[in-house]
Formats: sequence, structure tokens, C-alpha cells
Amino acid sequence: MKTRSLFEITKLFPDAKVLHCPDPNLIHFTEVRPLSHTEGEFLAVLNSKAFVKEAKSSLAKVIVTTEELAALLTEARVCLIVKNAELALIEILNYVHPPAVPNGKISPHAIIAPSAKIGSGTQIGHFVTIGENAVIGNNCIIADGVKIENDVSIGDEARIGMNCVFYHGTRIGNRFTVFGNTSIGGDGFGFTFANGKHNKIPQVGKVVIGDDVEVGSNCTIDRGALTDTIIGNGCKFDNMVHIAHNCKIGNHVIIAGQSGLAGSVTLGNHVIIGGACAISDHLTLVDGTIIAGGSSLRTSPKTKDVYIGWDLGLTYPEFQKYRVNVKNIVHLNKWIKRIKDLESKLGIQVEDPKD
Repeated sequence: MKTRSLFEITKLFPDAKVLHCPDPNLIHFTEVRPLSHTEGEFLAVLNSKAFVKEAKSSLAKVIVTTEELAALLTEARVCLIVKNAELALIEILNYVHPPAVPNGKISPHAIIAPSAKIGSGTQIGHFVTIGENAVIGNNCIIADGVKIENDVSIGDEARIGMNCVFYHGTRIGNRFTVFGNTSIGGDGFGFTFANGKHNKIPQVGKVVIGDDVEVGSNCTIDRGALTDTIIGNGCKFDNMVHIAHNCKIGNHVIIAGQSGLAGSVTLGNHVIIGGACAISDHLTLVDGTIIAGGSSLRTSPKTKDVYIGWDLGLTYPEFQKYRVNVKNIVHLNKWIKRIKDLESKLGIQVEDPKD
């Protein structure tokens, strides 16, 4: 591991300042680690008041943090003061662990159709197949085993993980990242039952993905039936996310792992969907809506809010009240008996409801 100085890091942040260190050239580290790390020489980031106690006892050689949080450290610690500690962490990690750069080589084991167009500087791995009239942008990295069918278009600076599949007609913007074994543009799940069997409805739309989108491993994004499945700019999908046919997803949407959108769901901009959520077909979520993990949604929320639950469409405060009521259900029989005893003592006769 390469040893780096605090002085090197200060050059990444022209407006930053160093506390309790007269010479940043004398402070060295080899790794970027959590505050709780106990081995080696490392740099750590303090980005929340919740971790101030941990920071006070941390063995980090230097702590990257904000002026407000640094003031909470009672002992003199070597700190790099920045405006936003989390954004600074991204800069530092990219500096210490620079992302892969395409080498422009094309494997002799790749199969590329004569009509396909490959951009300059693009790296293509072993056993990649690229179909007729496909267009691949500049400075992409396409890992081993990727299948790109006819008429697919992928923009510049894409990073395609191993064994991904792009079905015909898929359109993808610039700076797209996808991890291994994801399938994009396969047929949507469309059938109609007649004559005693399920008859397949041809899926003739395509998938259109914007710029700066990241998709995890083992995801599936289906092509539209008659219209396109659309993913907006800046969306980020975790592993094992499913997007069904005809979905329209706005810009900068986050979807956590094991969540699925049924057909024709519309998501506004900046929607967040937690892990293991199920969103029923033809629902609409307005800009900024948040769906808590494990929720099942069968109705469209009417306003921007945080929703949680199973087929309830409740806001978070409403769900807390619901939980109280659910807990009280176990006492229901006891309360019924008490009410009946009171009615008997008071001579009140009420006919019980019939099933």
C-alpha cells in the first residue's frame, strides 16, 4: 500500500484548512478506514455528531471533518476541515483508489458484427458479442462475457460488468455503470388468457436509460409492450431490482435491493424506494416520495411524504398509530368481556352482531 501525506490530500481541497498540524508533510497514512479501525496508519472521516465519541478515541492519523464537528473534539486532533465531509470522502477515495481506466484493447476472442461501431479508447473483454448496428461510445470498459444485441446504443464512458445482457434496441446514455449478470431489455411479462392457455403479447417497445445511471448486479429491466420503459438521469439501483415493462422513472431515483416495480409504474424525480418493496402496477409516485423498506404499495400516494406498511399507503406518523392499534388487538377479548360484564351489571341488553 502506498504511503501518502496529508499535504497531498490538502491539494484536493483548495479551500480546506488543517488543524493542529504545523507541517502536513509530516502526517502520513496508507489507508482510508472507519474511525473505529485499530490497525495501521489511516485517514478517517467524521461526518455526523453521532460519531464524535468514536472520533475522540480513534487511532486515525488525520480526521477529515467540518468545522462544526471539529469543535466538538475536546482533544487536539489533526483535522482537515472541509465544507462537506461525505463529498470529501468521495474525492479522497477516488484519489487513493482511482477507478479503472480503459486500455483501448479489444480481445481477439470478442465477436463484433461488421456494422457495429466501437468508440475510441474502448476496452472490450474476452467472449463479448456485439450485434449488427450496435453503437458503443468512447472510453468504455466492457467486461468478459457481455452480450450486446443488434441496434443497441451505449454512450461514452460506460462500465459494463461481466455477463450482462443488452437486448435489441436498448438505448443507454453516457457514464452508465452496471455490475455483473444484469439483463436489460428482455421481454416484459405480458400475457392474455384465452382458449385455455396464456397467450404471449409481443413486447415491441424498448428500454431507454439516461445519463449517469448505476445499476447493481442481477437486476432486470424489461422492455415496454407498446411504449418504452424509461429510466431518467442519475438513477441508482441496488442489486436484484426489477423494473417491469412500460415503467417511467424520473431523474435521480434511488431503489434499494430486492425491490420490484410492476408494469406501468410512474416514479417522479428524487423518489426513494427502500429494500424489499413491492410496487403494484399502474401506480404513480410524485416527486420526492419515500417508500420505507419492506413496504407493499397497492394505491398511489397522493402527496410527497414518507410511506410505510403493507398495502396501507400510510404516512410514517399514521403507521406508528397503526402499530399501537395492532398491539392492542391482543387485549380485545379481555375488553369485550369487561364491557359485557358492565352491561350485565347495569342491566343493558345489547344483541351481539351475527357473523
